[in-house]
Amino acid sequence: MVLDSQSAATAHGVQSRGYKLAGMAALAYSLVIIYASLQPFVDWRALDPFGNFLLAPWPRWITVDDIVFNLAAYIPLGFLLATSLRARRTPAAAAMIAGLICAALSLALESVQQYLPARIASNVDFLVNTCGGVGGAMLAPLFSPGQRLGHTLVSLRNRGFVSGTPGDAVLVLAGLWLLTQLHAPIIALGNGDLRSSIGWVGLLRYTPGTYLLAEAGVVMLNVTGFGMLLASAARDTGTGYWRALALLIAGACTLRAAAAALLLRTENSWSWLTPGFGLGLAAALVTLLALIRVPPRVRAALALFALLAAVVLVNMIPENPYRPVPSYLLAGGAGHLLNFAGIMRALSDIWPFLAIAFLLFSLPARHRNGQY
Repeated sequence: MVLDSQSAATAHGVQSRGYKLAGMAALAYSLVIIYASLQPFVDWRALDPFGNFLLAPWPRWITVDDIVFNLAAYIPLGFLLATSLRARRTPAAAAMIAGLICAALSLALESVQQYLPARIASNVDFLVNTCGGVGGAMLAPLFSPGQRLGHTLVSLRNRGFVSGTPGDAVLVLAGLWLLTQLHAPIIALGNGDLRSSIGWVGLLRYTPGTYLLAEAGVVMLNVTGFGMLLASAARDTGTGYWRALALLIAGACTLRAAAAALLLRTENSWSWLTPGFGLGLAAALVTLLALIRVPPRVRAALALFALLAAVVLVNMIPENPYRPVPSYLLAGGAGHLLNFAGIMRALSDIWPFLAIAFLLFSLPARHRNGQY
């Protein structure tokens, strides 16, 4: 009887942790969608009567890419919302509420886009976004912590990372970091490049040597910062940690190649694997090997420093005239429709700031609680 009670309590704890983790991920992803939908944040003015787009004629031309991207953008949100709502609702009720939230968010954002000349409010976007959110919500029960697959995933999380909000937040950030690789920044792994959004011009002059060192520095600082962020919440930094880091880096490279092939449509999807990237990655691994033994609180401080330095450097580097990137992915007015590429670009822009904000809030809390 005691063993049954303990097993039930453990199962309830695993489910509760999974629901909270999904809720944090849903909030972070919602912020990314909002950012992507409303950028650039300039020239606000009334263009059409409020809600006029809902009654607009059906567009004559609808591309398959637009439909696929809009569906893909809201499927994760519906999935995460439905999973988090399972803490207090039945699977059917959670899926229904999640679908309604996705529809309300899409409607609100499309309505606000009526006041942005660089964006286009579309009834088709609203419909497709809603369908994506509902579809993601209907998939959620298959991965809920109460199911075998969901239970296994949450158990792996509990074995590898510290319990509570710090571990959950780091895992959410790690998942978002992977998704940022579906964007195509100037430098691979170069998240936080805001120059196209704010009109900033790089401070460094382009020369082959300067660009090589800058590229290596951006990669080294970003990988070091990400690795230390992951280590700050790891239960240990042994074989399991290095295996997880290797899988995440391999996954990031695979997604980066997929973005090059599907979005940029380059002939060689691995052309971004430059000498600067290789030098930066090697330097990051050496740095992590040297610093990984420090206490977790120090790891968090080092992650904060590395990510801050990476953001500064990536916004200073010059354009590479020999490796242009399509303007529809990087220009300030890119993506008049809320599509998958636009959301990944927004996520790449703000990910370092999400990580930095988490580290700034977590460091004082760890000190007060006497942790590490």
